Amino acid sequence: MNCHKEGDGMLSHIVTVDETWESHIIPESKQQSLHWKHTGSPKRKKFKQMFSTRKIMCTVFWDRQGVLLVEFLPQCTTINFAVYCENLKKLRRAIQNKRLSATILLLHDNTRPHCAAQTQDFITSFKWEKMDHPPVQP
Repeated sequence: MNCHKEGDGMLSHIVTVDETWESHIIPESKQQSLHWKHTGSPKRKKFKQMFSTRKIMCTVFWDRQGVLLVEFLPQCTTINFAVYCENLKKLRRAIQNKRLSATILLLHDNTRPHCAAQTQDFITSFKWEKMDHPPVQP
């Protein structure tokens, strides 16, 4: 697909992905919020939250129109090409359910699971095109 020929219409074919670590937030427990009060006094608002040491990996796929798929990686699982390809299968189903366009330009970074030969074969089997990630520094 050529940007010069397609122009602005090409943007509707681009699907991109990003992974991020998310921290669990533990709200204040009921035991911590117990306190003496008068029967007519207003309810106390809870505002204190504690961050847990546990984190979870979140993968988000989106296009020009919005989010297509959000996946959370199970605890003690590593992102490898097999896990990433499973996410791509789910993305394909989400795209089929949400859009009519058959041409997909997948823009993802150059991490090992994304660049693995098995992942590239998987993307090709869907008849999607892969866009090269722009360099961080020119």
